[in-house]
Amino acid sequence: MRNWRQAIVAALILGSALARAALAQAEPPFAAPGIVLENIGIYCRPEINGTEAAPDTALGYINLMETPPNFAYRQTEVPARLGISFGVQLVADRDMANVRVLTWKPGATSPESWTTDIIAGEHKMRGFVFEYADELILGPWQMEAYDGDLLLYRVTFQVLPGTELPSVTSDCTLVS
Repeated sequence: MRNWRQAIVAALILGSALARAALAQAEPPFAAPGIVLENIGIYCRPEINGTEAAPDTALGYINLMETPPNFAYRQTEVPARLGISFGVQLVADRDMANVRVLTWKPGATSPESWTTDIIAGEHKMRGFVFEYADELILGPWQMEAYDGDLLLYRVTFQVLPGTELPSVTSDCTLVS
């Protein structure tokens, strides 16, 4: 009986280790030809100069940034803490209208989505800020965009427990 229990415990430990390894080896960022992912990671909290309706998102709107943010940490691992801002900044070589922007949260059966225009040569920002406790969902968060059926980019962020990466913050006003 003891060997049977030890075998089950060993299998559970191995399964857990394999699952963590799979999460650690997230899919690398993808960009279609003509799309440059200039920055990926955690950025300083920007000034917001308004909102735009986005009815297929949890809040029903997206924030519009006054200026492109400063990326403080170029990484895809994100701590689940209120105030953390993470995302992608890109530049395209062509104009595109009605680009579908999607965010897949862990465990979701459908993405949050909205449409936007991309202007050639201009910085375009796609980000997310943990503003509410119910947004702190651990696991892979995927951000992607489509021009029609063409995948323009896909970036997967691994959201980790808030106790991990203790020095990572989006409050860039702190002086070290």
